[in-house]
Amino acid sequence: MSTLPVFLSTGLPTPGATVVLDGPEGRHAATVRRMRAGEQLMLCDGAGGLARCEVVAAHRDFVELRVLLRRREPAPALRVTLAQALLKGDRGELAVE
Repeated sequence: MSTLPVFLSTGLPTPGATVVLDGPEGRHAATVRRMRAGEQLMLCDGAGGLARCEVVAAHRDFVELRVLLRRREPAPALRVTLAQALLKGDRGELAVE
């Protein structure tokens, strides 16, 4: 089973609600991912909230979605901090790559 595509949204409505995903995320869903009616995707609010949605209609610049369920992912128990010392010359770019 493959994972559902995930798109960023500013807010997550309640299950059963209809929402329009527009802007860059909606255009990407409609034109690049070619999402069609009946397909499912996930909306993420960037703060742990997830909503499983079904595409109701796909247009050129946006998609209309019906929210099937909503849940909240807990914050990870482990946080990682990575530090890199400054390097001479062009080596700093190499460290980032």
